[in-house]
Amino acid sequence: MELRATKSEKWFAPLLVISLFITQLDSGIISTNLSSMARGLMLTPAEKSWIVSIYTLGLLFATPVMGSMIDRFGYRMVFLTELAFYFVGVLGIALSQTFPMLLVFRALQAFGSSSLLTLTLSLVFANTERKIGGRVGNIGALVALSTIVAPIISVISLAKTHDWRNIYFVMACLIAIIFLLAFFIVPKVTNSEAKSFDIKGNSLFVLALVAFNLLLTRGFSRGHIVELVVYAAILIISATLFMKVEAAREKDQLAVLFSRNLWQVPAYRTSLIGGITTGLVMSLFAFLPSFIEMTFHLDARKAGSLMTVMAVGTFLGSKIAGIWTDRKGASHSTIGTMGLVFISLVVMYFSVTSFKVFLFALLFFGIAIGSLMTVPLQVLVVEASPRDRNASLSLLSVCKKLGMTIGITLIGVLAHATGSLGFSQMLLGLMVVTLVFIFYMRKKA
Repeated sequence: MELRATKSEKWFAPLLVISLFITQLDSGIISTNLSSMARGLMLTPAEKSWIVSIYTLGLLFATPVMGSMIDRFGYRMVFLTELAFYFVGVLGIALSQTFPMLLVFRALQAFGSSSLLTLTLSLVFANTERKIGGRVGNIGALVALSTIVAPIISVISLAKTHDWRNIYFVMACLIAIIFLLAFFIVPKVTNSEAKSFDIKGNSLFVLALVAFNLLLTRGFSRGHIVELVVYAAILIISATLFMKVEAAREKDQLAVLFSRNLWQVPAYRTSLIGGITTGLVMSLFAFLPSFIEMTFHLDARKAGSLMTVMAVGTFLGSKIAGIWTDRKGASHSTIGTMGLVFISLVVMYFSVTSFKVFLFALLFFGIAIGSLMTVPLQVLVVEASPRDRNASLSLLSVCKKLGMTIGITLIGVLAHATGSLGFSQMLLGLMVVTLVFIFYMRKKA
């Protein structure tokens, strides 16, 4: 569905950008508030980890579904649906009195933010013909800015109110205001070329993701053969049926989540593989605070605050990537930014002997991963599939989250095998992965 510049867009675009900024605050807010939540609800360490994990899983499962709905129901309907989910989620979090209640509303919150970035990027691509990299880079910079601002807002809220719930009440009020403005101001847009919604395909894809995630997390951690076999069987069957359903729909020229024809396009295939590679590198985010705490003997709060250094680098990287992509093209900038990521991983690996050098390495890593994850892959996948950009952007997002899930599991496996945090070993592995991707892309270029 196309949404060209209209009077409605003058209202829709700012509301969408503000909503994106608010929802992207979550990572900083939850990291700051998690200890207070745990004390207030008397959570165990395992339950604390689930508060973070359920949000990631919710994003992973909801993104392909909500992304596919854009073409079928339009920007306005999906936007309002996302806001409704997010409002119920954050309000429920603020009112939660038990762990199960908190877990349910965290999942709803994830559904409410799963496709706002896809909506925003899709709108940018629909209304920009030149200098697209700079526009996409601005969106990436906005997301990075939210990660910088979130811990500051959260700390101020805790210091002033001494209650972690208040910031969620404020977010609920802001989202409610935006929902009402969007509902009454943004007019409905009739889509004369509405596509049928791929219910079977999306359902099977989500089922495959669930089985894959359970295979990685519960199966290998517990080591039960029966459990491994069950999860593997569900994964294989659902993935096979998914491919058959998508092939049949594509043959009938219906909307699909995964296109075999597009997969034959080198740029499209490369962007999705690049998304998984990027996600693997992004999995380091979850373990960096613990790595800093153990390596440099800092307390948990100070170690977490140093992530702001990386967030600043991400902000700078998104701006650099926008300029790079506009001047050299998406393919060139993808290879270049992946090269920066490789160099940053090498620098970080050898920086543990000096705290000052590590701070530089952390900033450099932020610039490198920020330049890779915010612009070139998005532009590359849309250039390869301009008519299916909504589904393609959603699938790219899923690939990144899938890479993160695999990466987090691998670090856990390495930690168990080596008796250490597993971070240094993961750095070495990621160096190899990024190099392989660079050589693969240069060969296909």
